[in-house]
Amino acid sequence: MTQAPRMSDARPEVACVAAEGCSYLRALSTIEHIAGFEHTARAYAAASERCREHGCWAAATAAAGSSSGAPPEPVPLKAFYRANRPGTVPVTSDAETVPFIRSEHIDIVTDGTGNYVERRPLKLSTLPRRGDPLGHLYRYWLDLRSAGSLRFSNIDTVQLTRADIIGKLHIVDVTSGDPHDFRFELFGYAVPIGRYESPCAHPVRIWADSLMRDYNTVRLTAAPRLHRMRCRLGEVAHHYTRLILPFHDKGARVTRLLVAIREERGNGLRLKAAE
Repeated sequence: MTQAPRMSDARPEVACVAAEGCSYLRALSTIEHIAGFEHTARAYAAASERCREHGCWAAATAAAGSSSGAPPEPVPLKAFYRANRPGTVPVTSDAETVPFIRSEHIDIVTDGTGNYVERRPLKLSTLPRRGDPLGHLYRYWLDLRSAGSLRFSNIDTVQLTRADIIGKLHIVDVTSGDPHDFRFELFGYAVPIGRYESPCAHPVRIWADSLMRDYNTVRLTAAPRLHRMRCRLGEVAHHYTRLILPFHDKGARVTRLLVAIREERGNGLRLKAAE
């Protein structure tokens, strides 16, 4: 449990853009609710409803973490296919090289309609020890495991805010043994993908199947997993690194997953149809 924020800590000069109240504070409220701390959850929820008056934490956080460059232009679909087939690196005049950690294994699936999902398992030891949200979160998870405290109620949201991961964090209920019954209790508001109530609900079937398989693997093995992901879903290209962390109930059965996303250059890029 953490202390609810003081609204004087927010940045009133940044206007709120969330119709339902501050996305940042609502996410913290949801996490505290899932952890079982209703008083703190209600305090965060009440604070989120006042963000239009006092300044928006979500907008301030996004403004502080955004890059100074202009947003990338849409890439013509034809050019994208020539230069960005699965397993290749796109080459454009204004492209920025992204360091790519190689893996012994790569899994690529396509559906014949232009969608594809490329997954590269990475070693957890490759996570940076400093200045990286996923590295901070993984080390915090290791500390909880060493203390025998891998129940979700032991999560301290202060550690999540220090990791700078709020907004790019999902919480998945995997209590059911059937992956089709997995559901999102929290869906990251800052991730450029449409929100769905469950992993199986995504309309791109190969993507839904990939999520259910990876989540179920972590549920069954109780071991964290790290992947570098590249995919095309509809008219949007995605490129990010994903960390999946398991949490137990009091019977040592994995019932929840913490899924954290680190976006890479080009994530969420919308593709234009060739004229």
